[in-house]
Amino acid sequence: MNNALINSDKIKLVSTIKTPKYLVAISLFSTVFVLIPVIYLLIRSSENGISSFIDLLRRPKTSQTLFTSLTLSLVVALGSLALGLFVASTLAKTNVYLKRFFLILMPLPLAIPSYVIAYSYLAIFPFLQGFWISAFILSVATFPFVAIPTYSILRKININQEEVARTLGLTPLKVFLKIIWPQIKNVSFAGALLSALYALAEFGTVSFMRLDTFTRVIYTTYRAAFDRSTAASLAIMLLALSLIVVYTEKKSRGQIVLINTGGKTGSLFDLKRYRFLSSFSLFGLNLLCLGIPGYVLISRTIDLGVDIDLIQLLSTTWNTASVAFIGASLSIIFAVPIGILISRFKSKLATSLENIFLITHAIPGVIIGLALVAIGSRFLSGIYQTLYLLAIAYSILFIANSLGTIRNNLEKTPVKFEEISRTLGQNYFQSLRRIVLPIAAPGILSGWLLVFVSAMKELPATLMLRPTGFETLATSIWTQTSISQFAQAAPFALALICVASIPSYLINRPNVAETSIMRDNIKYD
Repeated sequence: MNNALINSDKIKLVSTIKTPKYLVAISLFSTVFVLIPVIYLLIRSSENGISSFIDLLRRPKTSQTLFTSLTLSLVVALGSLALGLFVASTLAKTNVYLKRFFLILMPLPLAIPSYVIAYSYLAIFPFLQGFWISAFILSVATFPFVAIPTYSILRKININQEEVARTLGLTPLKVFLKIIWPQIKNVSFAGALLSALYALAEFGTVSFMRLDTFTRVIYTTYRAAFDRSTAASLAIMLLALSLIVVYTEKKSRGQIVLINTGGKTGSLFDLKRYRFLSSFSLFGLNLLCLGIPGYVLISRTIDLGVDIDLIQLLSTTWNTASVAFIGASLSIIFAVPIGILISRFKSKLATSLENIFLITHAIPGVIIGLALVAIGSRFLSGIYQTLYLLAIAYSILFIANSLGTIRNNLEKTPVKFEEISRTLGQNYFQSLRRIVLPIAAPGILSGWLLVFVSAMKELPATLMLRPTGFETLATSIWTQTSISQFAQAAPFALALICVASIPSYLINRPNVAETSIMRDNIKYD
């Protein structure tokens, strides 16, 4: 595509109207609101002085935790990259059996919290623990971060260029490395880095597998020793690691150059005698991440039979959905003004706010929980130990997720509609309410669903902030599994998957992957 044409199209997406002051004020308020936990942690960790922080960093336990966390995130990134590339390439570029069936299954691992997969394996093999089983579970749980956007790109590539390469004598492997890989590497690496970030923030899986990463050490330090200063210092270290991953992910996005996307697209390679083997491999992967958890949850639930407390299960499901609903709604309230500012008014302020919100994308739940426990008990006694503070935690944790989808859809709304509305005597707020927001409503709804699903699965922040006696599906799984009551945990895990699976599939299915969290910030050339 011609660069001049690209630039002219981008200009048309930017409003020529002066940025409304109320929009700037609301956006700044939202930014300060989501940064309060980070500010608190910085203040709390500095209470003992820089020397105490350095001493903590020099402790052998801290060094070991740092090494374990970094190594785990690297192994998970590589594992998800390998699995995601295999799945996406096989489904997009070969004549594998049952392709439609495997396409339906591809996004479903995102609906299953990794700690539920860990629970399922522990229910069968109680002796499992340690680094490698944690890395395996996190890899099979997060490979769709790579597979979904990579598949979407592969489907756009014209196969004529591949056919020409084959006629020149290149083997399928060389065709992939020389023709296909340069066009998918940016989005594949971005997905792998998201898997690495997920591994850094994960709490349930590493806790079940008794692996000391930063999230588990922070939680145990807070719960067992009730040492908030040390926990805050450890949280700052974890946040620094997460920010490095987010920064790397942002730098890796770049621009995806698709070479000649017109004309014929689709499958090219005939697997021949490897067709059955490839199908069997896809089946095996889905068995590991979907089949085993599904079997364990269903069989254990059936075994319980009449012993299931249906009233408790329904009440817990309602609690989960209600607090997630409030959290998702708060997130959208904060994200929409920021999305409008970023998408419609290209300014230094908008760019700065967008970069700041990337920080929230790097904050694990255990850090938000730790910060809001202290802030709530000291300054927010009216809502401390209520579901409203928990909902606020959800909105802070996942606002960056909703912001990407909202911004992406607002950018697709032509500015000329606003300009026409202005010529008809409407002010900017009226133009937004009557023209822009209705057009962008599907994207805003997708952002809401994304936060809603993520909030339902959140574990560490929920454990720290839930009101006394208030149980969600995630905390019920944690409570029952922590005392080895695997059968009793099964109905709650099954309910969580059932509630989360439909919106997860709608958000991340391959044919709409361009609006999913993995693809929101990728620009095409």
